[in-house]
Amino acid sequence: MNCRRLAAASRAALLTLILAPAAHAGPLQAFLDRFIEKEDLPGAVLLVSGPDGREIAASGVARRKPREDMTPDTRFYIASSGKLTTATAALQLVKEGKLQLDEPVWPKLKDVPGLAKLRNIQSVTLDQLLKHRTGLAEYYTDAFEAKARRQPDKRFSAAESLAFAYGERPQGKPGRVHEYTNTNYVLLGELVERTDRQPFERALQQRIFGPVGMTHTSVGARKTEQGLAHGYSYDDEGRLRDISASGWSAITGDGPIVTTAADYEAFLFALFRDGKLLPKAQVARMCTPQAEEPDSEYGLGCQVMETPWGPAWGHNGSVPGFNADMWYLPKLGIAVVFMTNGDPDSEDPDIVVRAVKAYLKK
Repeated sequence: MNCRRLAAASRAALLTLILAPAAHAGPLQAFLDRFIEKEDLPGAVLLVSGPDGREIAASGVARRKPREDMTPDTRFYIASSGKLTTATAALQLVKEGKLQLDEPVWPKLKDVPGLAKLRNIQSVTLDQLLKHRTGLAEYYTDAFEAKARRQPDKRFSAAESLAFAYGERPQGKPGRVHEYTNTNYVLLGELVERTDRQPFERALQQRIFGPVGMTHTSVGARKTEQGLAHGYSYDDEGRLRDISASGWSAITGDGPIVTTAADYEAFLFALFRDGKLLPKAQVARMCTPQAEEPDSEYGLGCQVMETPWGPAWGHNGSVPGFNADMWYLPKLGIAVVFMTNGDPDSEDPDIVVRAVKAYLKK
């Protein structure tokens, strides 16, 4: 942190250089321009859409060298925000009677190489995976991160990722604790793949991307693709590094999505407002905080965040170089999509509430 502060003056000069012209006039654009400067971000896209119209702002750069300005159509890796799509696909299988919430998942996953080494896996249910109540060990360990840094272009399969949790001590007994664990959603992605009898990426395409019209959304991305936001993070010496590849290479159910603001807006409305992906009663259950631990603010794959306008439904996501907030406010009928290719300086920048207030001022 001290190294970052020592470099503050040079970074301020950099921000002055890279700040892109306003993508759209309006209160959101001015707000976003101020926000990325204050939070020391390379760039960001912010969309707020509701009954009073739709506004989208883009600011800063999607790529520093060679320079590419951020645009409303820039595609971002959204980290754990993508868990919402994995949960939706799993719950569609429940609706179709192909899965049951209270059934153990072991019989459908036992052929995953080495999975018997994941302690307590044989007693875990689908409901517990969705709620993060399995107590399973976390695969996203220091050892996994180190290997991913050494091989940033490697697409770790579910089996390769889960292997980092094998033999590790569980965080608790299944059903007894709420511990947010990426292992749970890697297993969910594998469960969707095996139940649908097709690759996870194809299952999401058929179940979500295609029906919703998310034509610029994919599971993972290749660095040769155009229009991608490059993710930047400061190293221990205060130098800004391009660390995009590890995000683009993520293809498992815990964070598989690369998307645009407009595509994810369409997903939020299709799921939460229009009932196109799940029945509204099932969505309500999905976004009700778990009875076992209401303070967790986590339902069946849906985070619940309190706002001045009542609860917001969605999911945030954060890895070095990429941060996202994806929310729907049912009382206002408003969707908020925020994606950035950097790490905010503030621990909690409260982007959603501030963005909605800016939008409502117009």
